Amino acid sequence: MKNIFKTFISCMALSIAVTSCYDVIDDKADIDGQYEQASDVTASMSGASTPSFSEISASGSISGTEGVLEAGFMLSTSADFATYSSYKSEEVATSFTTTIGNLTEATTYYIRCYAYTVGGTKVSEVTTVTTPAAPVYDLNGTYTAVDYSTDDDSAGDAYEVTVEFVNGSTTDIKITNLWDGGKTIDAVYDPASGKISIPAQQLIFVHDKYGDVWMEDVNGTNSINGQFTAKGGFLNINAYNAVCGAGSFGGQYVKMNHK
Repeated sequence: MKNIFKTFISCMALSIAVTSCYDVIDDKADIDGQYEQASDVTASMSGASTPSFSEISASGSISGTEGVLEAGFMLSTSADFATYSSYKSEEVATSFTTTIGNLTEATTYYIRCYAYTVGGTKVSEVTTVTTPAAPVYDLNGTYTAVDYSTDDDSAGDAYEVTVEFVNGSTTDIKITNLWDGGKTIDAVYDPASGKISIPAQQLIFVHDKYGDVWMEDVNGTNSINGQFTAKGGFLNINAYNAVCGAGSFGGQYVKMNHK
């Protein structure tokens, strides 16, 4: 009797399990419909351009979103896409754009958009884009600057900085509006190495509440260093603290691009 009861219970459990499985499985027609719709999806490149020597701006589209899991762009330096990098769109939509950065100057890139679907991967035609050669700049001029926190590398808002040589000098420079503070500070430039040396304790801002704010090297030295790269027009300032009588506003480093 015990064996019969055990057998009966086992059969009941199996029956419930099988019934549960059938409850969660989608209807075959629905699944087939998703695959059919996904198989009809096509991808197309809408355009690609080079806003700078190190960037490509790309736009693409897909014919539908049903059954599409992901969409974006594939970028390669080989026409057969033997190796490539993928750039996923933020959301699955019928049209999407992205800007791809940190590219190499004077290089031909091959780009196509893709859609990963439940029925497989769909890719568009290939567009060829060649980044221009990086321009060469003089140190003096106007820059777009961004401050980055030394704590977590978070970026602040962009602002403008100007650099100019002192009259008659090829080494003495003045930097205006660092830290977006509206003040002008002195620095020394080495044309051979591109190195910039900024004496510490120079005024960079006057705070409404805390008064004068000045620069201090994070390592306690008497100067803050920077580096200018003529090709591409990059000017970077190493980490420094913005200090006032009440304490410190924290450390930051600066990345600037010549305009």
